[in-house]
Amino acid sequence: MMASKEKIVFIVMGVSGVGKTTISRTLADRIGARYLEADDYHPDENRLAMQKGIPLSDAMRLPWLERLATAGERQRQDGAAVIACSALKRSYRDLLRSKIGKLQFIYLHGSRELIAERLMARTDHFMPPSMLTSQLSILEPPAADEDAIFIDVSPPKDALNDIVEQSVRTKLTKLKVN
Repeated sequence: MMASKEKIVFIVMGVSGVGKTTISRTLADRIGARYLEADDYHPDENRLAMQKGIPLSDAMRLPWLERLATAGERQRQDGAAVIACSALKRSYRDLLRSKIGKLQFIYLHGSRELIAERLMARTDHFMPPSMLTSQLSILEPPAADEDAIFIDVSPPKDALNDIVEQSVRTKLTKLKVN
């Protein structure tokens, strides 16, 4: 079963450092979906603020989320997509849900220590490790009524990718039945 035939968007969410980009790219490849990186939709001023360690306000995030939602829905019209996006607050997820026709969140989570360790090892990202505290302070994990897929990121990378793929394929099967 290839998700690319399904017109659905999977948003891999969580704080910086949980592996959203790596997992999203692998998932998109494995299920035959298009990959979109939410960071590509940030205006330059948002990127500059984050590079300086300045947390984004909701007002700064709103135009970014609107652009991302438009791109996600446009891609969904052509087939499945996987988007790496923090989606830290319920209100952000609600906005994305309101604009993208069929959507499933995959929430990546782990201990603060593990995530901080991963951030410190990263050399290829514009967001500094110091932003973890602000992200954790605004994080609203998905509530039960959001029906998100919860994934603990502590397993090794290969095992983690397998867990995510299997969870998505299981969800797709359930969606077809309903």
